[in-house]
Amino acid sequence: MKPKTIIVAVLLAIVAIVLFNNKEESSFWFFGDIRTSKLLIIGVFFLIGVITGGIIFRRKKAHPKEYGVTNPHTHVSPTPLEDHPYSPSNLSDEDREYIRKD
Repeated sequence: MKPKTIIVAVLLAIVAIVLFNNKEESSFWFFGDIRTSKLLIIGVFFLIGVITGGIIFRRKKAHPKEYGVTNPHTHVSPTPLEDHPYSPSNLSDEDREYIRKD
């Protein structure tokens, strides 16, 4: 079994033990005085907490590894290597010598 499954099972067992040890009747105010079992009150608030935590801490969609431009109306023509400012033909002799040392 995976560790995550074991941890969830242990937590659910603890929640069940806590819930079933609180069976006595209790008074709860929610737009009036409601007399009900603590088991019901604790269980409802536990479920509300689980749902809220699931919404708040849900995983976001992963960002794409590569972003692309999808505009069909623009056409970018590749520049020739000779016209590029950093092409080898535009370098000075000093720059070529420095590159050769690497």
